[in-house]
Amino acid sequence: MAPTHFQRFLGCTGVAALIVMVFPAVAVFGLLLGVLPGLFLGIAPSLFFYLVIWWGLKWLVLKFAMAAGLDPGARQVRWAANFVPVVLLLLVAFTIPASINAPHEQEIAQLQANDLQSPGIVKLPAIVAIELPYTSHGGQRGVGPYCEALCLRLLYNGAVTRVIAAARSPDGKKIELASYRIERRDQCPKPDLPRTLIVWPEQHRASHGTKLRRVEDRVRARILAGECLVRDAGRIEDADTVISVRKVKTGADIFQAPWNPWLDAVGARRLEIVEADGRVLYRRTEIIAALLSSPLRSTAGGGLFTTVTYVGWARSGADTQPLGPDARDILPGLLGEEASRLPDLPDAVRP
Repeated sequence: MAPTHFQRFLGCTGVAALIVMVFPAVAVFGLLLGVLPGLFLGIAPSLFFYLVIWWGLKWLVLKFAMAAGLDPGARQVRWAANFVPVVLLLLVAFTIPASINAPHEQEIAQLQANDLQSPGIVKLPAIVAIELPYTSHGGQRGVGPYCEALCLRLLYNGAVTRVIAAARSPDGKKIELASYRIERRDQCPKPDLPRTLIVWPEQHRASHGTKLRRVEDRVRARILAGECLVRDAGRIEDADTVISVRKVKTGADIFQAPWNPWLDAVGARRLEIVEADGRVLYRRTEIIAALLSSPLRSTAGGGLFTTVTYVGWARSGADTQPLGPDARDILPGLLGEEASRLPDLPDAVRP
């Protein structure tokens, strides 16, 4: 018996699904041929799965009809055999993502439930602590964290007199501390600055006519002029206010288990400004999540110039209340222009 059109299509879909499962980057090359070829290759694994289930359900409906004494060739029976499996598959395709995503959506709401975002500018005391993720300070273990971009701005803009730089380990069990202040001297020692600093938005808008657009360049110029950056031992208890950017939840990597629909791919970072007595002045929680797409379907892809490939369940990315690296997108408006702007140049090098 010659194969039917459906069987031919099912066979072609199965071959496409197998190719995509083995070589996910094929889906990218399919997009070069047009949207439809790329889309077909991306959903081929789930499409093949749904077609096989539909075929099996259709067979069962016909068997039940025959057991009930109905003619399988009757128009109503054939219509039911085609339509009932479609309804069941649609129900499954939309119900599964909704039920799996529901706990994650509830968790997201709980993570942001206690956020406190004041529209006004937060006034800082003379001594503040800045706690950034452990990898942000860029220093070597045992020497303590560096004075990062925010620390340098606050000190060299005169917004505070001392900054306690803190870096907490990912497990939260270890914290490195160092105290920074400015001291006027005839000659300063070589500044111990980070190898790289987070670039804040206004640095892109700075005049292209000067090379001193980076905060570290301006700080070095001030240090050459006698405003030394001095590092001492520090204690978090000395600070009247703590500004912290912490990772409060790490989401699972979807590349590690792409076919696991229950993967907890919800991550959260939090910016907090808390006074020494524990009173929260500001709290904002950024959520980066990858929830199952609805309807449940597969996706595949890869890069033309990279070995990174992906084939698995399609997920919807979400980034709510973004902070930017080290909260650089929020802090300028929160701390005010005078505290967070690029430090002034010394008089000797001002244009």
